Amino acid sequence: MGIELTTKSIGWEKICFNSFVEQGVDCDITLPDYCPDIMRVLRCTLYNSVVNSRITGDRATAEGNVKIRIVYADDKNRIFCYDYDYPFSKYAQLNQTCDNATLLCRARTEYANCRAVSKRRVDVHAVVGLRFEVISTDTQSIISDACGDGIQLKKKGIEIDCVTAVTTKCFGLSQVENVGENNAGIGKVIDVSASPVLTETRIIKGKILLKGELCMRVIYNADDKPNETCCFNCNLPFNEIAEANVTDGCRVDVALYVNNANAEPKTDNDGEYRYMNLCGEVCAKITAYSPQSVKVISDAYSTDVEVDAAYRQMEFSRLLHYCNDTVMCKQTLDVSSVGGQKLYSCVAGKPECICTFENDKMHLKGKIPVSLIMLDGDGTPVFCEREADFEYNRTLDGAGQLSCNPQLEIGGCSCKLSSDGKADFRAEICLNMNIFQTLSEKVLVSLSVPEGCAKKNKKSSLILCFTSGNESLWDIARRYDTTVEDIMRENELSTDYVENKTMLMIPVK
Repeated sequence: MGIELTTKSIGWEKICFNSFVEQGVDCDITLPDYCPDIMRVLRCTLYNSVVNSRITGDRATAEGNVKIRIVYADDKNRIFCYDYDYPFSKYAQLNQTCDNATLLCRARTEYANCRAVSKRRVDVHAVVGLRFEVISTDTQSIISDACGDGIQLKKKGIEIDCVTAVTTKCFGLSQVENVGENNAGIGKVIDVSASPVLTETRIIKGKILLKGELCMRVIYNADDKPNETCCFNCNLPFNEIAEANVTDGCRVDVALYVNNANAEPKTDNDGEYRYMNLCGEVCAKITAYSPQSVKVISDAYSTDVEVDAAYRQMEFSRLLHYCNDTVMCKQTLDVSSVGGQKLYSCVAGKPECICTFENDKMHLKGKIPVSLIMLDGDGTPVFCEREADFEYNRTLDGAGQLSCNPQLEIGGCSCKLSSDGKADFRAEICLNMNIFQTLSEKVLVSLSVPEGCAKKNKKSSLILCFTSGNESLWDIARRYDTTVEDIMRENELSTDYVENKTMLMIPVK
């Protein structure tokens, strides 16, 4: 008769390539004539953006720009800043040709060193890390059923989420806002930060709707008050459609990244800089999952013939929870060593965290880098860097091997100096993450009857078996080349597990 196999395809996300490539930033910047002389550099910040990325054959290429913003003080202790653009093009050699794959490229500053070599020149040495991630979807077949030649199967039903689509969607946003405060004109932009917030994900006719907003925070000084700053917050809404092969029953995982954020002063009808041209680009990595009930086979044998069976330990994932929450960070920072008396600017960097799981508890612990520019009692600008700690705990309805990739963005922050050399820092952190449960199962991947295999020789029709207790009928049936159903029927058992020592009658066909 032979063995007839039934297989099922399982979709999963395939990481074709995942690597960091370093892009050096080495430049000697000369200030233009309209900029005051440099007495002291206070802060050098790199704003990285990937303008274009693509895969060509076995090479992934990224083209982008590094905006170097230098905040400095002149000989009169007035604070100014100067922007310098450093374009780059970098590639990564792939280990294979990736057809129909999606490229996700992100840039971050690894380190930056800036020093004034003269009153008009600044030397900058920095490294930008480019992460090239090439992803695609793939399928793997598993044996879900078999029949013929007395085949017996040990099956287990599991709930999994199969990957049906992986894609990216990048989109630009722009908006012009009136930000003139008390009719004061805008001087220089000191810092721009942006945080994407996803408010809704919906599947419409096989496409994915993404709704949310890009929360932008701009710190600038007034044109007539170089040592005073203003903070302007604005939300740029987005409503985007991503093309993907999805159905209404799919679950969607979306990770948002800011690829570029910029703010430029813009004149009004009177020629005064009272408007701000805000723009940003957001990139969304979208993974669609199809919930499925799958039966895997962990053991197989035949009551009639010898069989060749091969097994593999495989991991299956299930989307257990979606977390969209706000984490408050409140910490008092010690800045007494620099003698700051008045706050000029407070810039919060991207939060970093470590997430751990213990039973049904999730614990997230992280830090926010904080950069402060202050004025001391003599009005001299001073700079310092500190770290603010934060924690987040959550109880989950599920246990096992859990994992997640938290997306943390600063929703807003504030800082106030006190008279005792302390700074009260507050930040709102937007937390988005999907929590996955991973199941590791032994799975049958091939089953066949060897060529020329003879039938099993069975001499007895009934065997007496004395169990030691705590035994599975599957193990007993396998040992004597019979079936679990026959043993249960012969001994009038209601379960397939024997807890106590007893005698069983084993029918052998």
